[in-house]
Amino acid sequence: MRSKIRLLCGGAMLALLAAATFTSPAGATSGGFTGQLRSAGFSAAQAAELQSTIDHDPAARGGKQLAANRVEAADGSAITYTLPGEKYAHLLGDGLDGNDARTPFVLCSYGAFCGWPKANYEGSGRTWAACGKYFEIPDGWNSGGSWINNQTHHYTTSMYGKSHNHVFTTDPAYSSDSHGNWGPVWSKNGEITMRM
Repeated sequence: MRSKIRLLCGGAMLALLAAATFTSPAGATSGGFTGQLRSAGFSAAQAAELQSTIDHDPAARGGKQLAANRVEAADGSAITYTLPGEKYAHLLGDGLDGNDARTPFVLCSYGAFCGWPKANYEGSGRTWAACGKYFEIPDGWNSGGSWINNQTHHYTTSMYGKSHNHVFTTDPAYSSDSHGNWGPVWSKNGEITMRM
């Protein structure tokens, strides 16, 4: 079952999607997103593997690929994929280092709640920033994980379990947990399991 989350920010609607500027590498005008990766120094095999990951990610289906490693999901959240050989997700061409532990904290912009399937903010990052809307937590987020709560106005996020029992409430923004646990966060019949 997929888990659901809902962003609630004191009743105020936040219209921003965690925005990060994408700078296209030189020479990336032809060849699409694979060309962008190739221009940035990645091999054809690395570019193909990343594109295959995006193409086969259920969370990306119905969304729009905005950059070589970024998708706006159908629900309005953003998915940023790790680049080949790197631990931390960031946009290709943004000047960040995908092996620098500070990178996830830059990726999670003000007004957003961000999550990762692995501890220490590793792996593809998911950014939610539209308050008052329901979202699905990606498949495979069954244990472990991490999150950053960078919402406005010191808001918290509450997580609920299979029986709609309260599992956890985050500390007010700004807060984070490098060793969280998505395992107890459940969805039953598509009902809400996380409230922000």
